[in-house]
Amino acid sequence: MKKLVIITSGVYPSQGVLNLIKYISYSLINNKNFAKKYDLKIFVFEENLFLKFKKIIYNFYLTIRNFFFEEKKRIHNFSNSAKIFLKENNNIKNKIVFFSKNNIYKNYSPDLVFPVQDAKIEKNFKTLGYIYDLQHIDLPKFFTKTEIKKRNQNFKHLIDNTDGILVNSFFVKKGILKNFKINKKNLEVIPFLPYLYDPASKIKKDIKKKYNLKNNFFIICNHFWKHKNHQIAFQAFKNLQLQNKKFDLVCTGITEDSRFPNYFEDLKKKFNKQILDNKIKILNLIPRSDQLELIKNSLGVIQPSLYEGGPGGFSSYEAISLKKCLIISDLKINKEIKYKNIIFFKKNSSKDLTKKLLIVLNKKKQLKKNQDLSKINQKKLGNHFLKLIDKILND
Repeated sequence: MKKLVIITSGVYPSQGVLNLIKYISYSLINNKNFAKKYDLKIFVFEENLFLKFKKIIYNFYLTIRNFFFEEKKRIHNFSNSAKIFLKENNNIKNKIVFFSKNNIYKNYSPDLVFPVQDAKIEKNFKTLGYIYDLQHIDLPKFFTKTEIKKRNQNFKHLIDNTDGILVNSFFVKKGILKNFKINKKNLEVIPFLPYLYDPASKIKKDIKKKYNLKNNFFIICNHFWKHKNHQIAFQAFKNLQLQNKKFDLVCTGITEDSRFPNYFEDLKKKFNKQILDNKIKILNLIPRSDQLELIKNSLGVIQPSLYEGGPGGFSSYEAISLKKCLIISDLKINKEIKYKNIIFFKKNSSKDLTKKLLIVLNKKKQLKKNQDLSKINQKKLGNHFLKLIDKILND
């Protein structure tokens, strides 16, 4: 009888976590040796009407406290849509299970569940925990003291109560070893092996026409969170307008930052002319298939972020998988990326980013044709996780 492995989004997953579970799931689904030994289920959190109602009431309470006591409590958005996840992954719908409570795992009697972010779940199965980043330690100004304390407690609990910890980078691994008591052997770095898990679309899209893009363009695929550092990219783009007006900047992602609710409006005011002139185009959330088409048709992907838990975030995975130029901030974690068509710029310097974008525009740097590594990387990642699962379940 095959053993059951569950890959879970956990409750209230970020978009990054949803991308991660797809990234892992597809690599295993397409691995013949995994299929011979294991069954796979993919658990995706669904925020039902009751949970939405509770959130509305709780947000109202937080708003009152913020208004009368001048506190800065985060107002919570609704969770990422489980139905959209299913729609985007319809070809594996037979493996997807929606859930709202962590006690659902018991109903399936799994042998292994991962990547677990809440170690408080009652279990009689093995687990691999997941620590996405240590932003609260590296950038404490973005968090309240309560949030920092809660994060530290949760990460410690994960370390103490799971059978291993997954991280996205050697940078995060080093930070965990420095700040928490953990056996080095229990830390597993997910290898940087970008690939596209989406099946190729058979529908040809005139993506530039759909989004009214008349010029060539660069693209940023990040939510408008303060640490994603859009202002540096916007300023660099403003500088470039003095030299070359025949290209645009396209931005995808949600525009709300619960930690800094005025951030997006301040950004719009500062770069109002460029936005009104449609030189900076803010598309908000768009279908993933459209996002990939935009990347394909772009001059390159800009990743200006001040902090990531994995090298370059998932927009770098997509840029590399589609063999596009990647213009990225010079964070230590980003230096873990091995890719020919990558250009680093100083993370807090719009002037340096301007200079690097000019290199791309003027083609002073000969961009090399990259080998299509998508299928190779998918196979390597599947083999990596198969070995890890074997190891955990055989210990």
